[in-house]
Amino acid sequence: MRFFKTGNAVKDLVFSIVGEENHDLVAVAFGWKTIVGNLLAERASIIKLENGVLFIAVTNNVWMQELVLRRSQLISDINRILDVKLSNIVFFIKQNKKR
Repeated sequence: MRFFKTGNAVKDLVFSIVGEENHDLVAVAFGWKTIVGNLLAERASIIKLENGVLFIAVTNNVWMQELVLRRSQLISDINRILDVKLSNIVFFIKQNKKR
């Protein structure tokens, strides 16, 4: 059996399914780990992108402070690398759901 890489085919399929209105959100989701690195990507989740503002839920205040300090650089990197025009990023602490 032969295996082949599906990287771009899967991305193209996802972009075609989500439509133009969610293109930027999906682009940020695909590139998030590249922008912030593995460690921060595990601790910060993309929630939504609305009117050029990216909303990110963070696991605790220590990681939120790290991201807040890097906000300008993150916006610049997302604009440049992912070609998504952000005006701001809002960070908030992810609430733990009680069972």
